[in-house]
Amino acid sequence: MNLNIKNKKAFFYYELLNKYKFIAGIVLLGSEVKSIKKNKVSINNSYCKLINNNIYVYDMYISNYDFGSNFDSKRIKKILLKKKEIYKIKNKINEFKFNIIPTKIILNNRGYIKLIFFLAKSKTKYDKRQSIKRKEIEREKKKLINN
Repeated sequence: MNLNIKNKKAFFYYELLNKYKFIAGIVLLGSEVKSIKKNKVSINNSYCKLINNNIYVYDMYISNYDFGSNFDSKRIKKILLKKKEIYKIKNKINEFKFNIIPTKIILNNRGYIKLIFFLAKSKTKYDKRQSIKRKEIEREKKKLINN
């Protein structure tokens, strides 16, 4: 089974720092897991917050599973991390004013659903324009190479 759930907006609105990439589990209900395995989930507008030394995911939309119990589709979900990792994230957020941005949901080889998230800086309008220019230049290069 292959999950391909990405937060495409994160790459445009934030500068993701590869140095601060984390992979963690999520506390989910059984019918939420089944919906995620059927790719009925969206993390495009989702974000994470640090509250009382725990990290929670907000606005992660999981549609209701057809044959299971109904649940709130935008329920706040807890991220499972070790205390050491949480304190590391907390220190970086307080020191550099980073955001916690989820970018991808994966299914590992043991069958567990994991969330990949980064510490990120918000991009300014100038940075967004630069990334658009870079993409256009890359497209033009590919067109010239293919022709």
